[in-house]
Amino acid sequence: MIMMLPFLTALISAWFTWRGHRSTAIFWWAVTAAIYVAWCCYHMTSPLKISL
Repeated sequence: MIMMLPFLTALISAWFTWRGHRSTAIFWWAVTAAIYVAWCCYHMTSPLKISL
């Protein structure tokens, strides 16, 4: 479920854009960007565990 979060927030942002609510759409876009940054920081600093 957590992997769907950026897709959901981007969809909400697009919906607000289509409805004409620019400031709300920008807020949801910023939330999406923050999620991507948090995921990148987590995955770049965590050890890669590969089972061979």
